Amino acid sequence: MNHKLIPHLTLVALIIASLACNLSGVADTPPDATGTFAAVLTQAGGTAKASLPTQPAASVAPPTGAPPSVAPPSVASATNPPPTSAATSTPAPTFTSAPTATQGTIGCVDDGKYVADITIPDGTTFATPAAFTKTWRVQNIGTCTWNTTYSLKFVGGAQLSGPSAIAMPTNVESGATVDLSVSLTSPATQGTYIGQWRLTNASGSAFGTNGSPLIVSIVVPAPTTPPTVAPTAAPGATLVIPPLLLPLPPLVIIPLGSRASHYAGNWYNNNVNTSGITQLNVTATSTNAISVQGWGSCSPTDCVWGTGSGTVSGTTITVSNFSSASGTNVLSIPSSGTLRAVRSGNTYDFHQGPINSDWVGTWTNLAATNNITKIIIGVSGAQLTFHPYGKCSPSDCDWGTKSFGSNNPINTGASFTHNLSVRLVRANYLEIVDSTVSKTEYFGR
Repeated sequence: MNHKLIPHLTLVALIIASLACNLSGVADTPPDATGTFAAVLTQAGGTAKASLPTQPAASVAPPTGAPPSVAPPSVASATNPPPTSAATSTPAPTFTSAPTATQGTIGCVDDGKYVADITIPDGTTFATPAAFTKTWRVQNIGTCTWNTTYSLKFVGGAQLSGPSAIAMPTNVESGATVDLSVSLTSPATQGTYIGQWRLTNASGSAFGTNGSPLIVSIVVPAPTTPPTVAPTAAPGATLVIPPLLLPLPPLVIIPLGSRASHYAGNWYNNNVNTSGITQLNVTATSTNAISVQGWGSCSPTDCVWGTGSGTVSGTTITVSNFSSASGTNVLSIPSSGTLRAVRSGNTYDFHQGPINSDWVGTWTNLAATNNITKIIIGVSGAQLTFHPYGKCSPSDCDWGTKSFGSNNPINTGASFTHNLSVRLVRANYLEIVDSTVSKTEYFGR
């Protein structure tokens, strides 16, 4: 071996070991080891030329007493630009009106109608955070039965700590009404809060209420400020007068009868034996306009007045253009869930229905029949009693009396001689479908 090479080899070995230690401290991207090695060789022997690595070795500390190194300003990558400040608030969602009805899964049609606000009228004020229950009454005007796979779903606006959806509480057949309730909480911050909810079928499609959502609208007023005591200053002290407080904004109070939605619903006269208006079916067509179907007392069944309309004026609506009845009808809302009509100096009071009392009476077949001649309906506790009679000679056959819940229609099953479906069509008009003999018959009282 050429012993003259030993010092040079030793030096090279030390340099390689030092380089390996330095390389081990680099966390992410190692420098160009080949270039670094060439630079060391150049310093050692003066024969090799190489460029220093473009990235400094972050793990090598500067010598003691050396000035601190200053990192060059970072340049954003063209493919990974630095994050920019963005607004944290989410824009208000935009809602597109859904069609008024949807096709059911078995060929029937889903459709529903807003009837009334049972609790928390629009504009209800909550001065402090509070839990409350909002209840709407809606009517199934489609041909599908709403079962518990149907729901009321939150679709926009203020959710007020409510659920995303609630299931239909019971089966709701065509023509029947149901009260839907959601548990909500008013916020602490001042403002007007409006939440929007839609009827939804089992496939998730929204339907009903003419494409409009059911609304809950509450107001949280500005907090009241306790009276301030005029400050006094000690002798020799400077008296500081606080700035004057700005007046609080006025509370928004929405009187009953000042909005078209207050009148919406199927209204039955409190007196089933009235000689005047028997029923009014009101639909809100805008914020301050309504469409009204009316019926008046006639024999053997009510007279159809056709459809009229009216516009809110203060807290009343005047309807004077029924297509088949003359006269002026002034509507008002004396209290939540009630309607009053003044016509030709007479006053008629109505309730949302149908309720049990709307069924009561002796209903007689409007046509000659060899089937059901009459049916007597009464009330027993919370249930209705049905007592039908069939055509017999020399006197009608008594089919007996049975009790049922107050759904509309009411299906008797095999309780009587025949299987019946009884539906209250309107105030003095009853329909009975007898599936045993495949007959549909109509009755008046």
